[in-house]
Amino acid sequence: RGDDGAAILAISDQKDVALEIHVTNKPSEPAEPQRDGDDAHEALLSASFPPELPYSALRQDEGRPAPVLCLANQNGSRVECELGNPLQRGAEVRFFLILSTSGITLQTTDLAVELALSTISEQPGLAPVVARARVVIELPLSVTGVAVPPRLFFGGTVRGESAVKHESQVGSAVRFEVTVSNRGQSLKTLGSAFLTLLWPHELPNGKWLLYPLHLELAVSPGQALPCSPAANPLRLALVRPRCGDAL
Repeated sequence: RGDDGAAILAISDQKDVALEIHVTNKPSEPAEPQRDGDDAHEALLSASFPPELPYSALRQDEGRPAPVLCLANQNGSRVECELGNPLQRGAEVRFFLILSTSGITLQTTDLAVELALSTISEQPGLAPVVARARVVIELPLSVTGVAVPPRLFFGGTVRGESAVKHESQVGSAVRFEVTVSNRGQSLKTLGSAFLTLLWPHELPNGKWLLYPLHLELAVSPGQALPCSPAANPLRLALVRPRCGDAL
Protein backbone atom coordinates (compact mmCIF):
# COMPACT_ATOMS: atom_id res chain seq x y z
CA ARG A 1 0.00 0.00 0.00
CA GLY A 2 1.00 3.60 -0.54
CA ASP A 3 1.61 6.21 2.13
CA ASP A 4 -2.03 7.29 1.85
CA GLY A 5 -3.26 3.74 2.47
CA ALA A 6 -4.36 3.16 -1.13
CA ALA A 7 -3.67 -0.27 -2.59
CA ILE A 8 -0.90 -0.41 -5.19
CA LEU A 9 -0.92 -2.93 -8.01
CA ALA A 10 2.67 -3.40 -9.20
CA ILE A 11 2.81 -4.92 -12.68
CA SER A 12 5.97 -6.31 -14.24
CA ASP A 13 5.68 -9.54 -16.21
CA GLN A 14 2.83 -11.36 -14.42
CA LYS A 15 -0.08 -12.38 -16.62
CA ASP A 16 -2.74 -12.29 -13.91
CA VAL A 17 -3.48 -11.10 -10.39
CA ALA A 18 -5.75 -12.44 -7.65
CA LEU A 19 -8.52 -10.45 -5.95
CA GLU A 20 -9.31 -11.94 -2.56
CA ILE A 21 -13.02 -12.04 -1.67
CA HIS A 22 -14.14 -12.46 1.94
CA VAL A 23 -17.88 -12.59 2.65
CA THR A 24 -19.38 -13.06 6.11
CA ASN A 25 -22.95 -13.58 7.36
CA LYS A 26 -22.66 -12.62 10.99
CA PRO A 27 -24.85 -10.63 13.39
CA SER A 28 -24.44 -6.87 13.06
CA GLU A 29 -23.69 -6.57 16.78
CA PRO A 30 -21.35 -9.32 18.04
CA ALA A 31 -22.06 -8.34 21.66
CA GLU A 32 -25.77 -9.05 21.13
CA PRO A 33 -25.92 -11.83 18.53
CA GLN A 34 -29.55 -12.64 19.33
CA ARG A 35 -30.76 -9.28 17.99
CA ASP A 36 -30.48 -10.20 14.31
CA GLY A 37 -28.83 -12.59 11.91
CA ASP A 38 -30.31 -15.38 9.84
CA ASP A 39 -29.49 -17.64 6.94
CA ALA A 40 -29.08 -15.72 3.64
CA HIS A 41 -31.01 -17.49 0.90
CA GLU A 42 -29.77 -17.32 -2.69
CA ALA A 43 -26.69 -15.38 -1.61
CA LEU A 44 -24.97 -13.99 -4.69
CA LEU A 45 -21.88 -11.87 -5.34
CA SER A 46 -21.77 -9.79 -8.52
CA ALA A 47 -18.48 -8.24 -9.63
CA SER A 48 -17.88 -5.76 -12.45
CA PHE A 49 -14.40 -5.34 -13.92
CA PRO A 50 -12.80 -2.63 -16.07
CA PRO A 51 -11.69 -3.52 -19.63
CA GLU A 52 -8.05 -3.42 -18.51
CA LEU A 53 -8.60 -6.15 -15.90
CA PRO A 54 -11.11 -8.78 -17.11
CA TYR A 55 -12.12 -11.86 -15.16
CA SER A 56 -10.10 -14.96 -15.99
CA ALA A 57 -10.73 -17.76 -13.48
CA LEU A 58 -11.83 -18.74 -9.97
CA ARG A 59 -9.58 -20.13 -7.26
CA GLN A 60 -11.33 -21.85 -4.41
CA ASP A 61 -10.39 -21.71 -0.76
CA GLU A 62 -9.12 -25.20 -0.03
CA GLY A 63 -10.66 -25.18 3.44
CA ARG A 64 -14.23 -24.52 2.25
CA PRO A 65 -16.43 -27.64 2.19
CA ALA A 66 -18.89 -26.36 -0.44
CA PRO A 67 -17.36 -24.83 -3.59
CA VAL A 68 -18.27 -21.38 -4.85
CA LEU A 69 -19.76 -21.37 -8.36
CA CYS A 70 -18.99 -18.42 -10.65
CA LEU A 71 -20.37 -17.61 -14.10
CA ALA A 72 -18.81 -14.85 -16.23
CA ASN A 73 -20.00 -13.12 -19.37
CA GLN A 74 -18.15 -13.50 -22.66
CA ASN A 75 -15.69 -10.61 -22.34
CA GLY A 76 -15.01 -11.08 -18.63
CA SER A 77 -16.40 -7.69 -17.61
CA ARG A 78 -18.89 -9.20 -15.16
CA VAL A 79 -19.13 -12.34 -13.05
CA GLU A 80 -21.76 -13.71 -10.67
CA CYS A 81 -20.79 -16.12 -7.91
CA GLU A 82 -23.20 -18.29 -5.92
CA LEU A 83 -22.15 -18.19 -2.28
CA GLY A 84 -24.68 -20.65 -0.93
CA ASN A 85 -28.38 -21.36 -0.73
CA PRO A 86 -28.58 -20.65 2.02
CA LEU A 87 -25.42 -18.98 3.26
CA GLN A 88 -25.82 -20.00 6.85
CA ARG A 89 -25.83 -17.63 9.78
CA GLY A 90 -22.30 -17.12 11.08
CA ALA A 91 -20.73 -18.46 7.88
CA GLU A 92 -17.60 -17.07 6.21
CA VAL A 93 -16.75 -17.50 2.53
CA ARG A 94 -13.29 -16.84 1.15
CA PHE A 95 -12.13 -17.29 -2.45
CA PHE A 96 -10.06 -15.58 -5.14
CA LEU A 97 -11.05 -14.07 -8.47
CA ILE A 98 -8.19 -14.38 -10.96
CA LEU A 99 -7.99 -11.33 -13.23
CA SER A 100 -6.01 -10.98 -16.45
CA THR A 101 -3.52 -8.11 -16.79
CA SER A 102 -3.41 -8.32 -20.59
CA GLY A 103 -5.36 -5.07 -20.99
CA ILE A 104 -3.14 -2.97 -18.73
CA THR A 105 -0.94 -0.49 -20.60
CA LEU A 106 1.57 2.15 -19.59
CA GLN A 107 -1.29 4.65 -19.66
CA THR A 108 -3.27 2.75 -16.99
CA THR A 109 -3.03 4.66 -13.70
CA ASP A 110 -5.78 3.16 -11.55
CA LEU A 111 -8.33 0.35 -11.54
CA ALA A 112 -11.67 -0.17 -9.82
CA VAL A 113 -13.70 -3.35 -9.29
CA GLU A 114 -17.28 -3.07 -8.04
CA LEU A 115 -18.57 -5.82 -5.76
CA ALA A 116 -22.26 -6.19 -4.88
CA LEU A 117 -23.95 -8.74 -2.62
CA SER A 118 -27.58 -9.79 -2.96
CA THR A 119 -29.96 -12.19 -1.25
CA ILE A 120 -33.70 -12.78 -1.21
CA SER A 121 -33.53 -12.71 2.58
CA GLU A 122 -34.03 -9.44 4.42
CA GLN A 123 -30.73 -7.60 4.52
CA PRO A 124 -30.94 -3.81 4.97
CA GLY A 125 -28.01 -1.58 4.03
CA LEU A 126 -26.36 -4.03 1.64
CA ALA A 127 -24.43 -1.44 -0.41
CA PRO A 128 -21.90 -2.18 -3.18
CA VAL A 129 -18.20 -2.06 -2.36
CA VAL A 130 -15.56 -0.70 -4.75
CA ALA A 131 -12.05 -2.14 -4.60
CA ARG A 132 -9.59 0.42 -5.97
CA ALA A 133 -5.89 0.22 -6.70
CA ARG A 134 -3.25 2.46 -8.21
CA VAL A 135 -1.24 0.85 -10.98
CA VAL A 136 2.54 0.96 -11.06
CA ILE A 137 4.31 -0.48 -14.11
CA GLU A 138 7.67 -1.96 -13.20
CA LEU A 139 9.82 -2.55 -16.26
CA PRO A 140 12.96 -4.64 -15.66
CA LEU A 141 15.12 -2.59 -18.02
CA SER A 142 18.88 -2.97 -18.16
CA VAL A 143 21.53 -0.93 -19.97
CA THR A 144 24.95 -2.09 -21.12
CA GLY A 145 27.58 -0.25 -23.12
CA VAL A 146 30.85 -0.95 -24.88
CA ALA A 147 33.41 1.31 -26.57
CA VAL A 148 35.38 0.28 -29.67
CA PRO A 149 38.31 0.72 -29.42
CA PRO A 150 38.39 0.65 -25.61
CA ARG A 151 41.41 3.00 -25.46
CA LEU A 152 42.28 6.17 -27.38
CA PHE A 153 45.34 8.41 -27.58
CA PHE A 154 45.06 12.12 -28.26
CA GLY A 155 47.61 14.02 -30.30
CA GLY A 156 48.15 16.06 -33.41
CA THR A 157 47.46 19.70 -34.11
CA VAL A 158 44.84 21.47 -32.04
CA ARG A 159 42.44 23.40 -34.27
CA GLY A 160 39.87 25.98 -33.42
CA GLU A 161 36.23 25.09 -33.98
CA SER A 162 35.92 27.41 -36.97
CA ALA A 163 38.88 25.71 -38.67
CA VAL A 164 37.35 22.22 -38.53
CA LYS A 165 35.44 21.47 -41.72
CA HIS A 166 35.72 17.72 -42.28
CA GLU A 167 35.19 14.55 -40.27
CA SER A 168 38.86 13.62 -40.62
CA GLN A 169 39.84 16.74 -38.67
CA VAL A 170 38.08 15.83 -35.40
CA GLY A 171 40.49 13.06 -34.40
CA SER A 172 40.32 9.31 -34.03
CA ALA A 173 36.89 7.72 -34.18
CA VAL A 174 35.41 5.71 -31.30
CA ARG A 175 32.12 3.83 -31.43
CA PHE A 176 29.94 3.60 -28.32
CA GLU A 177 27.33 0.88 -28.58
CA VAL A 178 24.59 0.97 -25.93
CA THR A 179 22.09 -1.88 -25.56
CA VAL A 180 18.81 -1.53 -23.67
CA SER A 181 17.08 -4.80 -22.73
CA ASN A 182 13.55 -5.30 -21.42
CA ARG A 183 12.88 -8.63 -19.71
CA GLY A 184 9.29 -7.69 -18.90
CA GLN A 185 6.15 -7.03 -20.91
CA SER A 186 6.24 -5.17 -24.20
CA LEU A 187 6.37 -1.38 -24.08
CA LYS A 188 3.72 -1.30 -26.84
CA THR A 189 5.26 1.94 -28.11
CA LEU A 190 8.96 2.73 -28.28
CA GLY A 191 8.30 6.32 -27.29
CA SER A 192 7.33 5.22 -23.79
CA ALA A 193 10.93 4.69 -22.69
CA PHE A 194 13.77 7.18 -22.93
CA LEU A 195 17.53 6.84 -22.57
CA THR A 196 19.67 9.87 -21.76
CA LEU A 197 23.38 9.62 -22.56
CA LEU A 198 25.99 11.93 -21.05
CA TRP A 199 29.60 11.98 -22.22
CA PRO A 200 32.72 14.18 -21.75
CA HIS A 201 31.74 17.05 -24.02
CA GLU A 202 34.56 19.56 -23.78
CA LEU A 203 37.77 20.43 -21.99
CA PRO A 204 38.06 23.22 -19.39
CA ASN A 205 39.35 25.54 -22.14
CA GLY A 206 36.17 25.02 -24.16
CA LYS A 207 37.70 22.71 -26.80
CA TRP A 208 35.74 19.67 -27.97
CA LEU A 209 36.73 16.40 -26.31
CA LEU A 210 34.24 13.96 -27.84
CA TYR A 211 32.36 15.24 -30.86
CA PRO A 212 29.17 13.31 -31.84
CA LEU A 213 29.34 12.41 -35.52
CA HIS A 214 26.61 9.78 -35.70
CA LEU A 215 23.73 9.02 -33.32
CA GLU A 216 21.11 6.46 -34.21
CA LEU A 217 18.61 4.17 -32.55
CA ALA A 218 18.41 0.67 -34.00
CA VAL A 219 14.89 -0.58 -33.19
CA SER A 220 15.09 -3.69 -35.36
CA PRO A 221 17.51 -5.25 -37.85
CA GLY A 222 17.88 -2.90 -40.80
CA GLN A 223 15.80 -0.13 -39.21
CA ALA A 224 17.38 2.90 -37.51
CA LEU A 225 15.81 6.06 -36.12
CA PRO A 226 17.49 9.42 -35.37
CA CYS A 227 18.16 10.58 -31.83
CA SER A 228 17.56 14.01 -30.33
CA PRO A 229 19.37 16.36 -30.47
CA ALA A 230 20.84 15.50 -33.85
CA ALA A 231 24.52 14.59 -34.18
CA ASN A 232 27.17 16.66 -35.98
CA PRO A 233 26.03 20.09 -34.73
CA LEU A 234 28.87 21.81 -36.67
CA ARG A 235 27.64 20.22 -39.91
CA LEU A 236 31.04 18.84 -40.81
CA ALA A 237 31.54 17.10 -44.12
CA LEU A 238 31.21 13.39 -43.35
CA VAL A 239 32.91 10.47 -45.02
CA ARG A 240 30.29 8.19 -46.53
CA PRO A 241 30.82 4.68 -45.10
CA ARG A 242 31.74 1.99 -47.57
CA CYS A 243 29.58 -1.09 -47.96
CA GLY A 244 30.13 -3.32 -44.94
CA ASP A 245 31.68 -0.59 -42.77
CA ALA A 246 30.17 0.17 -39.39
CA LEU A 247 29.23 3.72 -38.48
